[in-house]
Formats: sequence, structure tokens, C-alpha cells
Amino acid sequence: MVGQVSLEQLNIEQTLKQILASRKITPDDQRWLISLCFEGFLSRQQEHLINQVYEALRNGLLVVVDATTRN
Repeated sequence: MVGQVSLEQLNIEQTLKQILASRKITPDDQRWLISLCFEGFLSRQQEHLINQVYEALRNGLLVVVDATTRN
């Protein structure tokens, strides 16, 4: 059905928004982002959020933390 959003798409967007809000990203999160980019099945909204995450990383607005300090 056109216009229907899958649970997986919502989880991707929710996770990306959480990364941006917390200003923290783990190495596992970074690997996950790279794998998403290679899958090639991203919505425009997901691409936009991924670009925001990479821009924040590049500009020093996100801190890379280990998985135990993520939250």
C-alpha cells in the first residue's frame, strides 16, 4: 500500500532522532548507519536524518561514546 510506513522505517527514524537529541553516538551506531547507506532503501526523511547525523559528527556536535555510556 502506497504511503504506508513500516515499523522498521519508524525505528530507523526514531533511532536517528535519538542520536541527534542525545548528541551521542556509539561505534556500533556508526557501523549501523554505514550499513543503512549501503542498503539503498532509505526514505527521503531517513536520508535527511542520516545527513544531519554525519554533519553533526563532522562539526563536533556529536560525541562518540562506548555502548555502555550511550544513555
